[in-house]
Amino acid sequence: MGAANRHSWWGQAVFGVFPKSPEKEQAILRIACGSLVLLAYLTFALVSRSEDAYMVLAAIAFYVTFGIVTYVAVQIGPARSHLRLTLATVVDQATVATALAVGGETALPLLWVVFWFLVGAGCRYGRRMLALSCAVALAGFASLMHWQAWWQANIAAGLGLTFSVAAISLYLAVLVYRLEKQAATDPLTGLSNRVRLEQAIGRTLITRGTEVHQTALLLIDLDGFKEVNDSHGHAVGDELLQCFATALVGGMRRGDTLARLGGDEFVVLAHHVYGQEGALRIADSIHAILGDVRTAGGHPTSVSGSIGVCMLAEGTGSSTLDARTILRAADNAMYRAKTRGKGQTAFAEATDMQPMTT
Repeated sequence: MGAANRHSWWGQAVFGVFPKSPEKEQAILRIACGSLVLLAYLTFALVSRSEDAYMVLAAIAFYVTFGIVTYVAVQIGPARSHLRLTLATVVDQATVATALAVGGETALPLLWVVFWFLVGAGCRYGRRMLALSCAVALAGFASLMHWQAWWQANIAAGLGLTFSVAAISLYLAVLVYRLEKQAATDPLTGLSNRVRLEQAIGRTLITRGTEVHQTALLLIDLDGFKEVNDSHGHAVGDELLQCFATALVGGMRRGDTLARLGGDEFVVLAHHVYGQEGALRIADSIHAILGDVRTAGGHPTSVSGSIGVCMLAEGTGSSTLDARTILRAADNAMYRAKTRGKGQTAFAEATDMQPMTT
């Protein structure tokens, strides 16, 4: 399918309180849940008056304070920060390990928090943060069994929890991978969807180097698709789209991103393209692929493609160049191709790369 973004799940709110700010949601949960646990251990400490209870109480108080700090940090700097996310993920699990270390048996009711953090890291931020959370948790259990008295006396329990964390993390990683793939895939054709395509374009633009100057975006609109839908029904039309997508995957190069924007619009983001001649060769191969798609659902079909090509190098002088600008430029070029007749290719012009004025 081309260059898929293997870590495209970049922040998903779990409870929907702040759907566009999972870090804020997480910070609020730290404060709210941490405060409830703090209240429970405060009550226990007042009753038991044990040193272990006071130590656990101090660790929980630190965590609630950390939650407040992270909330303030997100308020001040709402832009997503990988460094802040990494630090927060480490502190989450490290705080539980610390509470278990200083509190021993008294802190055992906090074990559920380890798994809560694993689920939160995976569901919000994907496999990288899940792997980090798992690694910190496993390191914490290993340290407890090596240094802490209660855990040294209960190695079997420590090993059981270690294996549980590893097994659940593996299961969550598989589940999150499938959800990541589903979230970035067009359900009809299995190609990348607009979200993944824009991410791929964004990664290319970040380089601002050789890769940008050797990248072309080809937007394909199927000529004659409406006639197939009208004559034979949507089921046949869907099968036609699937046939073209399958043929496109087989005919394009590995490393290029293939996407369906919706309807009968497809995109090829091609790398290592040397000038307009190289892009034109790719466009010609797409025309040839469409020429070989002659039946769908047992019905004869005849479709071609109007292709708009945007060479990313044409817009590298613009500071406002982004995925939407590039797609709009390719779309303009595609409509110019349509005016020339069916099965034509046109290139985006410099004016197409200018930002829209409001």
